[in-house]
Amino acid sequence: MTITESELREILDRESDDGLRGGVTVADVDRRVRRIRRRRLRALGGTVAAGLAAALAFTLPAGGSAPVPDDVWTGVMAQPSPRYGARTVTDTILEKKFSAMGERIAFDLPERRREWMLWVRVHCPRQAEVLYWEKGVYHGARLCNELPKEGGRSDFFASLMVENDIKHLEVAVVPPGSIRKLGRPLINDKDARQVVRDAGKSRADMRILAMTSWIESCDSGPGCRFADENRLPPG
Repeated sequence: MTITESELREILDRESDDGLRGGVTVADVDRRVRRIRRRRLRALGGTVAAGLAAALAFTLPAGGSAPVPDDVWTGVMAQPSPRYGARTVTDTILEKKFSAMGERIAFDLPERRREWMLWVRVHCPRQAEVLYWEKGVYHGARLCNELPKEGGRSDFFASLMVENDIKHLEVAVVPPGSIRKLGRPLINDKDARQVVRDAGKSRADMRILAMTSWIESCDSGPGCRFADENRLPPG
């Protein structure tokens, strides 16, 4: 039997500690080496068993009735890695019909989270002009000349560039060419009021639509997109 240097040192240390004077025989060395190795194997076996138990506790599904696989890695490798994506969620928070042209009409927007994007559009006669005020302050004018990507090809609208956190919005739709009649560029609230007054009152089928949108995480389902889906295939 081949013994290691550490085993021989342990035997000699034990003899020195015991105070033996008669020397050590080959049989003594052989017997004590076997005893040392058995003791080390028992200690090593306990350590390995404890390590496997801890690994199982963290990696395998819970439940006392499930049998432990013969190969501890079977339970670990069988679990799929989570994959997370994102989707855009859109919600309509305001949709109202109105018919008065040449008048300022007020709309209150519901409470919502400040970080959500806000989209407002006014459906109106083609080439009509839409003036709007946020919190009572004149904000701008838009031309009613946009069309939806899908749906009716005669449903024109104007998109309003509004702040995300507004709660009060006023809109005035005037006939085509009303701003040109001002005779100068429309710059401020005074000019906007003048345009509305000079436009005169009329009626048309119109509506205002306000929507919010935000991004949420997902792992599956409609609209769930993953970062690697936008990558081009290797050439």
